[in-house]
Amino acid sequence: MNSSPTADKRTEELAQHLFDVITRFCLAVPRGRRRSGELKEIEFLTLSLLRQHQRMIVGDIQRHLGILPAQMSRIIRALESRNKPLIACRINAEDKRKIDVILTNEGMEAFKEYQSLQVQTIASLLEKLEPEEREELDRLVDRLRQMIREPVLAASLSV
Repeated sequence: MNSSPTADKRTEELAQHLFDVITRFCLAVPRGRRRSGELKEIEFLTLSLLRQHQRMIVGDIQRHLGILPAQMSRIIRALESRNKPLIACRINAEDKRKIDVILTNEGMEAFKEYQSLQVQTIASLLEKLEPEEREELDRLVDRLRQMIREPVLAASLSV
């Protein structure tokens, strides 16, 4: 295993290829015109964070997503002002200047629906791999997931 702080050229190329594949996976879902009520990708990412953390302060969501406060305000407003709100906002009990955001049941359903469409598209692409290739990819994906969960890497990814 390479322990140097900078990755060698081959590792950087592999990282670029992996990034390209992930990007293409994301773009593989038919886009077309978004129907009224469909989630934007940034809204899905917001719901995903809330699903992972149950309750978050608006500013923490903003920092995780790397967006401006005005953008975060628009996202919160869009998710909260639907006929069936996908999130609920409450004043933080410990600091009245902060707003807590939680996922509603409708938000969880919207998250699952968006995720399902993405997963179906990726699964249709993966079906084109040979069974042995899928097994190897599964092993590698599991290893990457383990590495992401490790505290050192997780801390460096949250910067």
